[in-house]
Amino acid sequence: MGYSVVKMKIGNSLEEDIRRIEAALEVVPSGKNLAVDANGRLDLETAIEYAKALEKYDLFWYEEAGDPLDFEIQAELAKHYKNPMATGENLFSMQDVRNLIRYGGMRKDIDYLQFDCALSYGLVEYLRTLKMLEEYGWSSRRCIPHGGHQMSLNIAAGLKLGGNESYPGIFEPFGGFADNIAVVDGYVGLPDIPGVGFETKAELMKVLRSVAE
Repeated sequence: MGYSVVKMKIGNSLEEDIRRIEAALEVVPSGKNLAVDANGRLDLETAIEYAKALEKYDLFWYEEAGDPLDFEIQAELAKHYKNPMATGENLFSMQDVRNLIRYGGMRKDIDYLQFDCALSYGLVEYLRTLKMLEEYGWSSRRCIPHGGHQMSLNIAAGLKLGGNESYPGIFEPFGGFADNIAVVDGYVGLPDIPGVGFETKAELMKVLRSVAE
């Protein structure tokens, strides 16, 4: 499908997840092409167990191991895991993000921030968040929005973020990108139209028109 990095869920049991990760690594070229996401399921002890087991695979990232508002877990985990981590999809305001940056142990040279543009109180609040991050020495390239939709893609491109997640075939008709623009080597183009690109998604436009009528 043209993607260079894929992501899988973890958090049922370490033994089972290691088998699943190793199966995935038989398909993708290397650990750098695979990210894992615990969806906040793990307590600190379990998160550290996972960290120790995952480190050798050199994964693209280890995402949201513990409760997204438990910054102490995130900060402690950074002491036990040298590879990239990611979190932030459940933080919505600049103040939330500032607390993560201050107290969550996130490392601005290797970790990723995942605030979803569409959920973060709008574009103005997202701009405030980026300004705050710059003051703390973070590059906008460390931001990869959660939420695989055309709105986040346009914002990611316009604000020079590090990328955007994609969920092909999921959360339709809103999920995914413009019709007839292929993903090539992990990159996708933007439609040459005004707006956020919803107009290029035929199935979505059917739904929107039906509501308007």
